[in-house]
Amino acid sequence: MRVVVWGTGRTGLDTAREMIRQGHEVRLVDEKPAQAGPDLPVTLLSKDDMLWAEIVIPSPGIPRFHPMLGRAKKVLSEVEVASSLLTGTLIAITGTNGKTTTTTLIHEILCRAGFDAGIGGNISPPLISLVERNPRYVVAEISTFQMEWIERFRPHIGVCLNITPDHLDRYRDMDEYVLYKKIMFKNQGEDDIAVLNDSDPYLKDVDGRARRAGFSFSAPSSQDGAFIEGSRIFFQGSIEGPGPLLPQGRELGNGLKEDMLASALVARLLDIDSEAAQEVFAAFPGIHHRYEHVATIDGVTFVDDSKATNVGALETALSGMQSRVILILGGKDKGGDFSHIAKRFREKIRLAVVLGEAAGRISQEVADFVETKAAPDMQQAVKAAFEKAESGDTVLLSPGCASFDMFNSYAHRGDVFRQCVHSIR
Repeated sequence: MRVVVWGTGRTGLDTAREMIRQGHEVRLVDEKPAQAGPDLPVTLLSKDDMLWAEIVIPSPGIPRFHPMLGRAKKVLSEVEVASSLLTGTLIAITGTNGKTTTTTLIHEILCRAGFDAGIGGNISPPLISLVERNPRYVVAEISTFQMEWIERFRPHIGVCLNITPDHLDRYRDMDEYVLYKKIMFKNQGEDDIAVLNDSDPYLKDVDGRARRAGFSFSAPSSQDGAFIEGSRIFFQGSIEGPGPLLPQGRELGNGLKEDMLASALVARLLDIDSEAAQEVFAAFPGIHHRYEHVATIDGVTFVDDSKATNVGALETALSGMQSRVILILGGKDKGGDFSHIAKRFREKIRLAVVLGEAAGRISQEVADFVETKAAPDMQQAVKAAFEKAESGDTVLLSPGCASFDMFNSYAHRGDVFRQCVHSIR
């Protein structure tokens, strides 16, 4: 088969190598000059590539309305191709926030229980890199972009953690974004399971033939499900019984509790003893740059939540804060609405320090509810936050925006924040 792989990031390179290993004739292309090594020559994308190819596999970052894709005979996403080649039980996790944490937790629980499990997808490595090893269980983080070119993608257990506004710079409206979140469940059959957040209004009417299992902080509406009572997770319905204890002695944000709840439910559905999940939860350090403690200086706590790249993640972070907050937010605009955040948490936010490309719009949306201050860079943002903070307050970096206006990635942004905090000492 003639295959064009479009993109020279990690996903593109791994896809090209696997397609070659599968015996296909492969062209690796990009829109800009790139090098991938002597074994993988890269050519500039042309119309001829689209005419030549029987299948085009584009990078998830390429918009589906790109005119070149309109010339292709057939377009498939990398996760569609990978899942067709993997024979193990597929557990796929999507949602606006918490995907990486939940994917990591489920994988660690499977490994702790002695299962042969691989991890991939939107989290590194790409899903297709697992094909050669072909583990018995595959835990995949799946983004909305990866769902745009699927045909038969069918997880045995599909998880959607939540849906809040995001990527509205790519999708026409919220309805279209929700559509691509829910599409994960369209191919599931009666023997499959859809694990859904019963507290999320967007997930009330997920179509499909799969058995539904729900989770929420209080008793879920689904017949089978999981909830939290006190410091323990409990299950109801056909899986009724006590589950794992949540970690004690450290602050857990609501986002992490939700991720642990969903992970415990998946483990229960796979008949894994709760002890494995409890051990993983107790040892779990968290995801780097996700609600992560940086330092406490003169009674002021600094928290790095740079991975909060949308308004929903910012809201989750604020909802778990017990102290007054000096909030650092802003970055590359993704179309989120910050006004309801400011209104809801107006008594909690002592100051909003705004920076980046979206600073002007965000300031206009929140200024009626909270005090705001613009900062030209992260150093000045941290300085302004610390000057405003009082002992017992928290300086929270939770941008609610992408990072690419000022930084290479959310991780780079978080690292710069940390450096600025430590320079205070």
